Amino acid sequence: MEFTFSVRGALKESWELFKKHFWFFVALAAVVVVLNFLGSLEHIPFVVAFILTVATFVWSIVFIKFSLLAADGKEDMFSFSKIQSLLPDWKQALGVLGVGILAALLTIGGFILLIIPGIWIAFRLSLSNIHFIDKGEGIRKSLRASWDMTKGSVFWTTVLVAIIVGLLYIVGFVLFGIGILVTYPVALILWAKFYRAVSAFHSGGHSVVVQPVEISPAPAHVEEQKEPEHHHEAETPNQ
Repeated sequence: MEFTFSVRGALKESWELFKKHFWFFVALAAVVVVLNFLGSLEHIPFVVAFILTVATFVWSIVFIKFSLLAADGKEDMFSFSKIQSLLPDWKQALGVLGVGILAALLTIGGFILLIIPGIWIAFRLSLSNIHFIDKGEGIRKSLRASWDMTKGSVFWTTVLVAIIVGLLYIVGFVLFGIGILVTYPVALILWAKFYRAVSAFHSGGHSVVVQPVEISPAPAHVEEQKEPEHHHEAETPNQ
């Protein structure tokens, strides 16, 4: 069965969800902008730069978790009070870092061979980070899961969605950097929606579910007709 995903429909849903919770997502994106701005300042102490880098990395994980909640329709979780529960522990943070580094090394290896294999590997491993954050199954399993999920008919849809996400980032930066407050959340929600659709397809969620048929109880007069026959059969041995 071919994988189908309405990019236009998912993008529209992502936009509507962003508008519905405008100030929440803008506030989340504003933190990203501020952290990146402070980290780009010149002549800041190394310790401060390191702390800002770690904070940006941790916040990106929190943002992805909120995007997954958005894709799942769990809008009741859109609250700043939930941020603490979504903060990654050191194992998860190191795992996400490890997935990113290994995926980058494999992609660079593909570029060393030829440009086309490098691009192909990058798209095949593009879901590894979000899969690790979602499932926490380990670095190698997350890379393998992304590789398996993006094969066949899913690959070209992955390319299309990744290009749209990239364009949203670019548009956000072109608009004096302020546009990223809008395009960044929309892009992440779109990517999370795509990941959920691919995960469902890969796990067999696309199969047809047969609804159980309710069987009405037999009418009373039918049971009364059967009852004499039952007594007749019981009396037969005595004849």
